[in-house]
Amino acid sequence: MEETIEKRRQTRMKLKGYIADIADGHFIYGGIVEDISLGGLRLNDLPDKFAIEGKKYSVILSGGPDAPCYKLKVSPRWRKKNGFLLDVGFSIVEAPENWKSFVQQFKSHATKAYITHRCVWDQFSGSYIS
Repeated sequence: MEETIEKRRQTRMKLKGYIADIADGHFIYGGIVEDISLGGLRLNDLPDKFAIEGKKYSVILSGGPDAPCYKLKVSPRWRKKNGFLLDVGFSIVEAPENWKSFVQQFKSHATKAYITHRCVWDQFSGSYIS
């Protein structure tokens, strides 16, 4: 089995509960946000005809009524068939400062949660070193 080599500059982080409306100038499509980074994101469940390389799209990400929305300009980097739908990876071409702050804050919380989870597991399993 061949191992996939990660070519990303930044680590992507899973993002649960966020959806995206993405527009190509003529149509608006809905997708599910799978993961994010400062420089990119992945959307799932887009229609098969989506993601023309070299084209720029406007996307609005929303996490629900109490969460802020983020408007980004993105360009598709890759697409992968997922049944009748597509998973599409995008590079972020333009992003507001509040997006960058959100990603940094999310990354910080995700790292703290991992460290806390790991310490609790190590204590439970007996491998915790204080």
